[in-house]
Amino acid sequence: MGPAQVAALENCGIKVEEYGDGVVFRDFESFDIIKPKPLQPTTTNIGYVVEDPLEEATRLPNYNKTGNIIDCYLAWRGSNYMIKMFFPSVKVPSRREVQDQVRKVYPGAKLWSYQVSNYDPGEPLLQAGGQR
Repeated sequence: MGPAQVAALENCGIKVEEYGDGVVFRDFESFDIIKPKPLQPTTTNIGYVVEDPLEEATRLPNYNKTGNIIDCYLAWRGSNYMIKMFFPSVKVPSRREVQDQVRKVYPGAKLWSYQVSNYDPGEPLLQAGGQR
């Protein structure tokens, strides 16, 4: 065993006392002084209220109608607009249905995107489609 090997072993924490024909190894014992406490589950006093997780439709309180409120993002005459529209159907309207209703308000508009929104009292809302 050469001096380089002895130095490598000593760097790893192994002490070489005699090298030559009779090599004797003595390793250092290491232990962790600070032992973490085992994890315990926490108890909570918070009561969770599970409401309807999935709602497909919104009820407008003043009009007594059920349907979806859709945020429509569109481009019309070189400007971008956002309009909230109420669709009186329980299912989410298709892109074609939304685009047809938007073009009744903004002729020739390009519909960028649309998404279902929540009812915010006091926000302006356009009712689209439905019966007269």
